[in-house]
Amino acid sequence: MLRAAPTTAARRATLIPEFSRITRRAIRDLRGRSGGPTPPEIVKRFLWFLPLTDEEARAIALRLR
Repeated sequence: MLRAAPTTAARRATLIPEFSRITRRAIRDLRGRSGGPTPPEIVKRFLWFLPLTDEEARAIALRLR
């Protein structure tokens, strides 16, 4: 199951750069669409395996823009 994929810290560290690339593209594609998710919501969806607070997700979204 995809939601259970990155279980170890080493595996998560390997996947974070790729997920960041995908998340950056999703933020660009979805930003400004009416009814679309906000950039922090996009970050939380793509980086579900990291326990992020709203503030952390917002900070990541700002860096990825």
